[in-house]
Amino acid sequence: MASTPGADRPRSFFDRFTEPLADRAREKFEQVEDHVREAVQSEIDAVTRSVRARAIEVRPSALGFAAAALLSFFGLALLITSAVLGLAHAVDPWLSALLVGVALLLVGGGIAAWAKRRLPPGPAVSVVRIHEPVHPAGEQVHPWED
Repeated sequence: MASTPGADRPRSFFDRFTEPLADRAREKFEQVEDHVREAVQSEIDAVTRSVRARAIEVRPSALGFAAAALLSFFGLALLITSAVLGLAHAVDPWLSALLVGVALLLVGGGIAAWAKRRLPPGPAVSVVRIHEPVHPAGEQVHPWED
């Protein structure tokens, strides 16, 4: 028959005094843990409900913006194609496509440079080197060797 450790020895006065306190403390910790868990879960549920409600409100606008972006993309593609075809009347078609492509790359690069200048400054990063003490025998010292 298996017995718990310490069950064979007689209980001291200190054990009789501290066991009820330990049991009560354990119960209180479990209650606090349950309260914290319930509070966190209620906050998560409230945020979830709020986000879902906001998503339902914003859904028509998001679909509208997506449709506008798609139509704008196709409109720009047609404008670029018409620029290539219009320039093809003056020069060879391959050269007109090359010129329009280079122009688009230059405009895109200019916009990227402008956007980079408009970025807010990031946090200052400083490098701190930590020098660890080196063993007198050098770096390659085996831990079991003297």
